[in-house]
Amino acid sequence: MPLHRGFITLLLLLLPMSAQAFDLEDLQRQLAATPSVAGRFEQQRELADLDSSLTSRGTFIFERGKRVVWQLETPVEERIELTPEAITNGSGKATPPGGEQVAQLFLQLLEGDWQALESRFTLKLSGDRDAWQVALTPKEAALRERIADITLRGDRTIDNLDMRTPDGDRLEVRLFDQHPLNDS
Repeated sequence: MPLHRGFITLLLLLLPMSAQAFDLEDLQRQLAATPSVAGRFEQQRELADLDSSLTSRGTFIFERGKRVVWQLETPVEERIELTPEAITNGSGKATPPGGEQVAQLFLQLLEGDWQALESRFTLKLSGDRDAWQVALTPKEAALRERIADITLRGDRTIDNLDMRTPDGDRLEVRLFDQHPLNDS
């Protein structure tokens, strides 16, 4: 009888752990719960060849499935809009060819579109719904020539994006003071 009770107790202890498992689908639903957010950002770009870094600050608006508006305030003032079709500046002028691929990747990262990202990256989720991290490693050699890895961290939203290149360059974007936007 005591052995039977011990087994049942063990099962009851394990049940909450499996019920609280957190996977990429859960994270995608969590991120989708806030379809539009605005906030501030700080972006630091480190250039290994020049042994220097540049810090930019500003505000952003993210509308899931539509666009990201990046309003740089320092060190220069500039408006950049990323849509699935292109990257444009404040005057509406599109960036050079290939900008749409960068825009699509950035939107997929902010949206937590794991299905689209899994076609090009190996994804590894760690943590829980209150403090998670997703590590992305490129699958194809052509992409590995440009991106060594990308790490996303956050809670109910993405708070940090860290991208490293094979030559040692690094881009870190910290998103803070985030708040939901009304859909109106």
